[in-house]
Amino acid sequence: MQARAGWLLVIVPTALAVLANPSPLERLDLLLYDAIEPLVAPAPAAEPQAVIVAIDERSIAALGRWPWDRDVHGRLLDRLGEAGVAAVGMSILFTEPGAGDARLAAALARSGRVSLPVAPAEADVGHGMQALLPLPALAASAAALGHVDVELDADALARRTFRHAGLGSARWPALAVAVAEAARQASPGTPGPITAAPSRWVRDGEMLLPYPRQGDAPPAYSYIDVLQGPSLTGRLAGKAVFVGAVAAGLDAGIATPDATNGHPMPAVEFHARAYQALVDGRVHGTASAALTLAATLLLVLSAMVFRSERRAMQLPLAAGGLLLPFAASGVLLREAQLWLPPAAAVGGIVAGHLLSLVLRLTDARRRLRQAHRQADATLRAIADGVVSVDRGGDIVFMNPVAEALLGAGFAELGGQPVAPLLARFTAEAPRIEALIHRCIASGRQFQLAGPLAWRCGDGARHMLTVSLTPIDGGQGGAVLAFHDVTESVASTTRLIHEATHDPLTGLPNRNLLLDRLHRAIARSARAGSVVAVLFIDLDRFKRINDSLGHHCGDLVLQDVARRLLAAVRAEDTVSRWGGDEFIILLDGIADRHSVAAIASKILELLDREIDSVGVRGLFLACSIGISIGPDDSKDADTLLSMADKAMYQGKTDGGRNFTFYSAEMNVWSKDRLSIESALRGALASGEFELFYQPQVALAGQRLVGLESLIRWRRPGFGLIPPDQFIPAAEESGSIRSLGEWVIHEACAQLARWSAAGLPLVPVAVNVSSRQCADMAIVGTIRDALARSRLDPRLLKIELTESTAMHKADFVAELLARVAELGVGISVDDFGTGYSSLSYLKRFPVSELKIDRSFVAGITHGGDDAAIVQGTIALAHGLGKTVVAEGVETEEQLHFLRRLGCDTAQGYLFSRPLPAAELRGWLEREAAEVARP
Repeated sequence: MQARAGWLLVIVPTALAVLANPSPLERLDLLLYDAIEPLVAPAPAAEPQAVIVAIDERSIAALGRWPWDRDVHGRLLDRLGEAGVAAVGMSILFTEPGAGDARLAAALARSGRVSLPVAPAEADVGHGMQALLPLPALAASAAALGHVDVELDADALARRTFRHAGLGSARWPALAVAVAEAARQASPGTPGPITAAPSRWVRDGEMLLPYPRQGDAPPAYSYIDVLQGPSLTGRLAGKAVFVGAVAAGLDAGIATPDATNGHPMPAVEFHARAYQALVDGRVHGTASAALTLAATLLLVLSAMVFRSERRAMQLPLAAGGLLLPFAASGVLLREAQLWLPPAAAVGGIVAGHLLSLVLRLTDARRRLRQAHRQADATLRAIADGVVSVDRGGDIVFMNPVAEALLGAGFAELGGQPVAPLLARFTAEAPRIEALIHRCIASGRQFQLAGPLAWRCGDGARHMLTVSLTPIDGGQGGAVLAFHDVTESVASTTRLIHEATHDPLTGLPNRNLLLDRLHRAIARSARAGSVVAVLFIDLDRFKRINDSLGHHCGDLVLQDVARRLLAAVRAEDTVSRWGGDEFIILLDGIADRHSVAAIASKILELLDREIDSVGVRGLFLACSIGISIGPDDSKDADTLLSMADKAMYQGKTDGGRNFTFYSAEMNVWSKDRLSIESALRGALASGEFELFYQPQVALAGQRLVGLESLIRWRRPGFGLIPPDQFIPAAEESGSIRSLGEWVIHEACAQLARWSAAGLPLVPVAVNVSSRQCADMAIVGTIRDALARSRLDPRLLKIELTESTAMHKADFVAELLARVAELGVGISVDDFGTGYSSLSYLKRFPVSELKIDRSFVAGITHGGDDAAIVQGTIALAHGLGKTVVAEGVETEEQLHFLRRLGCDTAQGYLFSRPLPAAELRGWLEREAAEVARP
């Protein structure tokens, strides 16, 4: 009875809504018409009977600025007459005199089937409406006049026109009606005189038009094509032709339901569609208010009568009741061309169901309260949080644990829907809500998959599992039990994090990086985006561990991790690959330019001073290799390998830069393997030789020394400089035997020059870090001096700063033993490494060589000149000789001479020369010595 009373309460508001027909209801009915009409209306004729001749941009470009001479329209009408069209409707107003009116009138008379438009317009203020008529001469020659009045509905869209309309009386047929009558050669009748209230526009005979689907649009041909193209005449024969403007600026268009894309329908198309609907019998009318009221009340009462108290039948019957108004409107529209607005009936039925549901829920809540009182004592003793909800999802019980989780007591939250409340504390609220409905509907127990994150009102975070149990098979609602598993989840999370992240930096490790890289490659294949892999290696990081200790090295790595994270986006991955190597995965990057910008940013961030270890002046540099997927490869391991190769190539080129992978690097890798293989037999085959570069004293410019430089005359490849094979020799281990050969060959060459009677100068031999790893080089030098019977003072060894500082204590002892042999010791590339004064005091160094990078810029002033000047002063203060490398200009020579530099070498004096060509230098030196 309560449910039926609810339905009866709905009847009166529904009837009032039909009679008042408020704008929102009317707009909803219009939307429903647009949705239902295409579904039930008969299909249009396969062969359209209306054709549009469009005044478009191309026609204006061909015929000139609008308006045209009306003789052009006359010629078009003649062309249409020749084509045998059924009738013509001109959607062009001829209210003002214009050139060619007489010829147009003649063409109208010759055709006898042309209808001209009449349009309503506002008259002067206070005078109502007026009709815009064609010129009398044109009107007299036309077959008929047809109005182009269009009704705008409540949503400002045009769906209807009227069969007749006019001033004072509905005296003119619609343009589509006039054209249809002309096509049937029926007389539209002579309009009577304007009668009472001539300032009022009167309409009669509503024409509700079908939904304007794009596929039903009449065919359109350009005005200029019809005028000049006789080939179109066959397509126009027997058709009703509508002529009008579609060009931008000539026709504002009519907003229709299909104009949602912002492009209104041209007026000529609207009238052509109206004609097509008219001849197809698809013009509809709207039911009267009385009929609509009667039908709406009947539908609402039917939904009330056919409702059921059986739960299994309630939903099907409710759905059927809701569909009934739509079905009735569709049947009437199809069979009687009569539109019955269904929105009021649907609203009444929905309101009836809702009101009935509210009454039932009220009764259910009463019963649940009773059950709640019975179970309250038990539930309050449970350690888990318990929340009971009714069938509607409203809270009917909470125990103290649940109140603590929800931050409020039952007095405040009771009766509220549980789903919105849960949404304040967890993002899983929609899933819980869905499970509540499933639990109540099915009467089965459910548990939410996995723990959910829960944030209390005080900010405390918990991890909870949620189980749902139906009450009375779902009839009484459901119970939600929240079990706190925060500690166990935290323990599991720590284990997972430790398995997938680097313990030092907290960055993803190799396993997690590879997983994300595989996923990124798959996403890029679907989205057509780019994946970039940046392989980053810190240059000379080992010296930090060796000199400052591993603890400081770890602090530096943590600082580098923070800088790398700051250089990329949140969605990118920064991973520690191992040691001093990092890998960055850029997912969904735009192009290579974007990758290069990020790589440049990384270089700039890492080039800043590191202050996290408490040592001032500590700077880092890195080399970055980049591979791009899927351009370089679609395989994750291959992309990593390519980035590694690109990074190594960048290190070979000097470091402190980024290098994109290229196919040539594979060739370079193969060449590197080929070089390493060839090096194994090159020494035994006698393929190496020494070149010598003169060192000249700046005081007197006499030859005072030579630097030996190894060259490889590889069969089939010619002379290969050392920078192309020394790195391979160092990696393969053959550098030790190669270094021993250089020492022996340099001493043997000095012995040969001595036997030839040439004056001798000291020869410097470069030694690698591998040769300084043990004391074997001392024996090599001793043996070479013994075999050549050479004065030890004629031999010098050169080592770089980084070699000297690697295992500094051991190297100090090694150099002391070399010095005991009488051999000189020179530090090469001074200023580019540590530039530490301590090793100058500890090591028996006799000579410092200024790196060519400083010499190149000394004539421009600035830092290079200051560094060179300071180095010379420092060396002289310590009693050591200074050699400047890379001297190539007279200006550099004069500058070094002014600073007091002792010796110079470079292309200004001579390139490195083979022993045979250097003989001339030694002979000139002998001549200088012999000169009195």
